[in-house]
Amino acid sequence: MNSFVLNLVIAVTWLLLQVKASFPGFVVGFLIGFGLIRLFPGVLDSRDYTRRTIALAQFVLIFSKQFVTACVQLLRIILFVRTKHLRPRVITYNIAGLSRFESLLLSHCITLTPGSSAVGISEDLDTLILHVLDTNNPDALRDEIDRTLKRGILAITRRPPSSCKFRFTS
Repeated sequence: MNSFVLNLVIAVTWLLLQVKASFPGFVVGFLIGFGLIRLFPGVLDSRDYTRRTIALAQFVLIFSKQFVTACVQLLRIILFVRTKHLRPRVITYNIAGLSRFESLLLSHCITLTPGSSAVGISEDLDTLILHVLDTNNPDALRDEIDRTLKRGILAITRRPPSSCKFRFTS
């Protein structure tokens, strides 16, 4: 049985055992199911499911942090920086080696972050063209995208080599 389906079955079973069905009860059941599936990865063949689910949760936290930080920076720019002191730039970001889905997800995450926008992609699908409202160091911005968004997306979508563990540092 698919690990996600098993997790849903456990969550629904937990929900049915409650006096009153509620969404928080479903979430508790889902977490209990995830914990049980995580306890028996060899028996249930669920290593990939639990790894990807944890990677997704970490990515949501990292993206949320990036989003809030960008909102605060944008608010600072709007309130305190004069237009003539802004350093808007159009920069390129290398996405060679990413699948179409990974490239699409990365471009959407960049566009959702205030102050930056993906404005295009090269014909060979190897370069993403970004507009950034205010940056004085495009290389540092590229490195930050590599460390946070790209690494998080790859942790979700790809199976890492057995000797490699994805660790997020922010």
